[in-house]
Amino acid sequence: MSNIINFFRMLFKRRMHQRFAVKSGTFVIVSPGTDQEQRVQVIDISQGGAAFIYQGSPEELKASGVLKVLTDAQGLEEVNYDTVSDKLTSESQQTQEPFRRRSVKFKWMGVLEQAQLKSFIKETGIAPK
Repeated sequence: MSNIINFFRMLFKRRMHQRFAVKSGTFVIVSPGTDQEQRVQVIDISQGGAAFIYQGSPEELKASGVLKVLTDAQGLEEVNYDTVSDKLTSESQQTQEPFRRRSVKFKWMGVLEQAQLKSFIKETGIAPK
């Protein structure tokens, strides 16, 4: 039954922005509310959001709401986000320290920030998903 619901959801609810897989070794920096930063592996990205893998618990990133995106032309730029989902990866069940997949939706960005994000996607994106 859930497969049918997922099929109809995919059929009628399209993404606003095309999502791209990224090159291996593409990272962003997540800045929790504390002064500690965590470098995380990006899985895919679009103009509207991203998904990344991190190690640890959701509470460690709970206070976070800012990503730092590295672009060659502009250096580090902060992007505010809201968490859409945060779940264990299937591979992490065999390890002691769990790996989690977090999907985020970017909050409002100005024209300059959108251009920097578009440049980052163009540099790191390899294939539409």
